[in-house]
Amino acid sequence: MRIDYGKIRAAFPGKAWVYAEQYDGVRIGKWDGESFLFYQPLEEEYLLLLRVFDEKRELKFTGAKCRDTADYAAGDFIPELAEARYYMYGERDDWRGDDAPKAGFTPLWEERGGGLYFPAALSFPQDAQGRAMVSLKLGMRNFARYNPVPVLPKGEGYDAGLGESAAGALEAVDYGYAGFYYADGKAVEL
Repeated sequence: MRIDYGKIRAAFPGKAWVYAEQYDGVRIGKWDGESFLFYQPLEEEYLLLLRVFDEKRELKFTGAKCRDTADYAAGDFIPELAEARYYMYGERDDWRGDDAPKAGFTPLWEERGGGLYFPAALSFPQDAQGRAMVSLKLGMRNFARYNPVPVLPKGEGYDAGLGESAAGALEAVDYGYAGFYYADGKAVEL
């Protein structure tokens, strides 16, 4: 896979989140304006997909391609459908093994067996009973628009099985990552 570091530096001169899919797993890290920071080194030769993002923009690298969500800025997308947050990870925040985690990383482990070191010192909010809400949400930006159904000659609508000649279609064009959030909705600081 080809990573264009110049493009990343131009798009994110400061900090950004990094999501990397490799053959052996998923890693979450940070971009500091010049380089990546992961708990374990990123092995670029095993990289399948790389997303570098903040709350406003995302660069997505796959193979030799790079998609930039800034290209969608002038689109006619529906703003009410844009922002979404999905529960991502986390039930416990202790580590397993002999060594304490590196400074600036928070271990997240789930009862079903998965785990990761998140690249931030997380401080989880508490619920009404005083228990830590150890969950993270992944923010996503959806790019969807309404496409009217074309009208045929003589003014007859084309229903394509929709049941109404005036019905339109919702088109999901793409989506991009937009950040990480605590269970109470507060953004995790980069």
